[in-house]
Amino acid sequence: MSPWRAILRATGAGVAAILAGQAALADQRLTGAEVAQLITDRLAEVYLEGKPALAPTRQFPTCGGEVTVAPLFGGWNTVSVRCDVDGGWRFAIRTNLTTTPAPVPVAEFNADLWNKGPISALADAGAGTTQVPPSGAVDELDVVMLTRSLARGDVITPDDVALRPVPARNVSSVFFAPADVVGRRMKTPLSARRPLQTRHLMPAFMIEEDSKVLITSRAGGISVDMVGYALENGQFGDWIEVQNANSGKTVMAKVIDEKKVVVIAKNS
Repeated sequence: MSPWRAILRATGAGVAAILAGQAALADQRLTGAEVAQLITDRLAEVYLEGKPALAPTRQFPTCGGEVTVAPLFGGWNTVSVRCDVDGGWRFAIRTNLTTTPAPVPVAEFNADLWNKGPISALADAGAGTTQVPPSGAVDELDVVMLTRSLARGDVITPDDVALRPVPARNVSSVFFAPADVVGRRMKTPLSARRPLQTRHLMPAFMIEEDSKVLITSRAGGISVDMVGYALENGQFGDWIEVQNANSGKTVMAKVIDEKKVVVIAKNS
């Protein structure tokens, strides 16, 4: 092999190695979607929500350590996203907040409260007694939050929720008693230590599919009760299919109460 051919081959191998290294480095870069998620998670820790102004495909430098998100200019409308290793870098990102931050300092939450175990007793004691806290000059309200992350379709258990104080001005469509959410099913995924809101839960049907129901058949002033099963979900006033447990006959019935439906039979 001629010396020039050997030099060219070595040069080609070197270029290939450099290109491979650059490709690997590109794979390690943070995307706009990943940075937006970091900002969203950080906002959630201070009970805020926003839509960071970032293109999902935007590329950020690599970071060999933790990427931190902190408020800028005395608020959360703009945040600093920074890395303090590998030479360091920092970017200022608009958060486009969709909630209003509290204008007054809020007492730091005592993390020990999270180590007191499940709140089954609270869930039992609060059943049927939930009231919206009265308005007044308060800085914080105790609301129901998740103790662990839940996925869509998960059923909430007493161990999954706890009460935690949040700024009163940030309270919107939340729950104030664990009993109001225990047994409900998640409509969307939600991370731990995030306030549970009505939009996160599937509708609380008065009658759920496959549940046992009392079927009342009315005709000519006579009422007959029988046991059956709901074949679909139903709210108050909905007409749903139910099946008589004895005869196996399927009929349409109107939801009139929890676990109760009525069939209006035609007079012969």
